[in-house]
Amino acid sequence: MKKLLIGISVILVLAGVSFGVYKLFIEDTDSNHVSKADELYICPMHPQIQSNHPGVCPICNMDLVLKEKSDAEMEFETLKNSENEIGDIILSPAQQILANVQTEKVSIKEFKRSLTFNGFIKTSESNMRHIATPVSGRIIKMYISYEGQMVSKGQKAFDIYSPEIYSTQKEYLLALKNLENAKNSGNELVIAQAENLISSTKNRLRLWEVSPGQIEEFENTMEVKDYISVYSKYSGVITKKIVHEGHWAVAGEDIYDVVDMSTLWVIASVPESDINSVRIGQSAKITSVSYPGEVFSAKVNFISPMLTSDTRTLEVRFDVSNRNYRLKPDMYVKAEIGSADYEWNIVVPRNSVLRTGKMDLVYVKKDNNIFSPKKVTVGGERDGLYLITSGLSEGDVIVTSAGFLIDSESQIRSGSSTEDIKEKEIKGDPEFNKDQDIMKDIDHNKH
Repeated sequence: MKKLLIGISVILVLAGVSFGVYKLFIEDTDSNHVSKADELYICPMHPQIQSNHPGVCPICNMDLVLKEKSDAEMEFETLKNSENEIGDIILSPAQQILANVQTEKVSIKEFKRSLTFNGFIKTSESNMRHIATPVSGRIIKMYISYEGQMVSKGQKAFDIYSPEIYSTQKEYLLALKNLENAKNSGNELVIAQAENLISSTKNRLRLWEVSPGQIEEFENTMEVKDYISVYSKYSGVITKKIVHEGHWAVAGEDIYDVVDMSTLWVIASVPESDINSVRIGQSAKITSVSYPGEVFSAKVNFISPMLTSDTRTLEVRFDVSNRNYRLKPDMYVKAEIGSADYEWNIVVPRNSVLRTGKMDLVYVKKDNNIFSPKKVTVGGERDGLYLITSGLSEGDVIVTSAGFLIDSESQIRSGSSTEDIKEKEIKGDPEFNKDQDIMKDIDHNKH
């Protein structure tokens, strides 16, 4: 009997040990299963690509890496299951200090509306001129040597040999001698005929742009030259040297192209939504990154009647005063058009607005260190400030720095960009993330 009781006790002990080992194994297996299920693999380059096991990014073919959850992400999991909006993110006070998150309370301020457009410098077609030869002949000397050379009005441009000029000068010299003889004869009719001949010959020389100084010199020396000097009628920059010395030219042929660069054009692209804000004669300020802090005065002189279909913009042209010839053709500039009217509205620092291309976002700080992205409408820009016409209310606390860091962290944690989340909310689209669906398809094919 005693041996029987001992045997039964041994059996019970062995059964208990076996049950304990089995239970421990089951719990460890469940723990590993949960741990594996909670593992998250992401692409370092495309954080929206996520998987619960190792793999390859379908976009860049990089290996997915394991991302361990931090305390903040555990808070974020709780946040996603709460009643807060999608895209909200919790940052602890320490994390806010580390990211240099700065906030500001939204207030209504006085704002002078202005619009800024991108543009480029172009030479004014109305200021393009030509230096041409007034007579047919051979170019024997050119005094303007190269393109880009500055030329002043009245500056000697070239000398041209012309048989017509030579014969007309001889005719003029003969007319002068005839007039002198006629005066000695005292015959009024002969004197009048000699004066008429001098007048007609002199007019021909003037038509050929022989200067009064050259005619006066000829009258004083009574020497005939077989060439004349041609002078520039304009000041500007030589944009093209068309011929070279020795060239036989016909009357009216262009020798140089010159453009007056004291006034230039700015060609700007105005979005379709801003067309109503631009008027002929409106003043503007032109700035260039080449001259920080320097402003050039301009006025709208032309608004294109045709819209560019692919960019949905309108070409607007400005006349800009080129002070000291500092602006150069093809230089990129910005044109700012200001309104004379002031208005009171919500104004925020430029750095607080995230312009994604699809929409404009501002992060608003809620209670308990929660940051929420808000879609806003920008109504204008001036002096580093944005006018907000919708999306914010007076008293909201907004992020004025580190907004991009918060947005990036939100994308990593949520697996989707903030703009995509907001766009889905607006459209009511159940499809949350196309890239994520690609990963799901890959996972399905693997299994």
